[in-house]
Amino acid sequence: MNETAQAQASELIKQTRARVTAARVNILAVLLTAQRPLSHQDVLATLEPDADRVTVYRVLDWLTDMALAHKLAGDDRVWRFSVASKPHQHAHFQCTRCGRFYCLEHVSTDLSLTVPPQFLIEAVEITVKGVCASCLK
Repeated sequence: MNETAQAQASELIKQTRARVTAARVNILAVLLTAQRPLSHQDVLATLEPDADRVTVYRVLDWLTDMALAHKLAGDDRVWRFSVASKPHQHAHFQCTRCGRFYCLEHVSTDLSLTVPPQFLIEAVEITVKGVCASCLK
């Protein structure tokens, strides 16, 4: 496991004033080093053989609740997780062949939207769908 990512993960968890556990640090470190949003199975595969399936689910949910991670729902109804930028203001690309998600860091979700009175926008998600470079080969 990447020691720099683990140190960064530990510090981010400390900032929440919650208990710093090995599972939380290791799972957040996986997300910090990932090049794309990861499913529960992706995280589990990275941590094996040491990881417990239920613990990984719980920690990913906890990271989301603490705003350290955000989750995206794919067309396959599988959640993918990535480190939450504050605020999370970029789009995502989903490959229609392999289902992988990629962060599009340079595509902003800063849109001028109008909603009816008494409505409050809390988030805007933009997902571009197409075929990734790996699947095009």
